[in-house]
Amino acid sequence: MKRKTLSQANPHLRDAKKAARQRIRSVASSTAIETGEPVHDIEKKIRHFESSKPRVTLA
Repeated sequence: MKRKTLSQANPHLRDAKKAARQRIRSVASSTAIETGEPVHDIEKKIRHFESSKPRVTLA
């Protein structure tokens, strides 16, 4: 019997875009609890960081 990956087996992870948004929300809310900063502000920072180009080029 072939095993399914977690993203195939878990219905909440099947939609990759939705799963990515949920991961960002999870990290942001955990960070907000620790820092006291609003969740929305942390989410914006994470999204900006993910969309920026890498600054280092590997040879």
